Amino acid sequence: MLLYQLTQWFEERSSLQASLRMESADSAGDVHRRIEEVEQQLYAHAERWKQAIEEASFLQFPYEAPHLDDDMVL
Repeated sequence: MLLYQLTQWFEERSSLQASLRMESADSAGDVHRRIEEVEQQLYAHAERWKQAIEEASFLQFPYEAPHLDDDMVL
């Protein structure tokens, strides 16, 4: 679900940037403001995702049997 939301926001940001190029100077402020809102949402969700990954990595158990591994690590 998170990736879907991120994709939607990236698409919205892209369409806003495209409309910004075609809009007049009068409505450019509204488009800039919406782009900033979308970018803040993207950043907030990326930070949440990053924290969730970091928290999950703390919960993993350390690898306890490297001597049983078939691959040589150089």
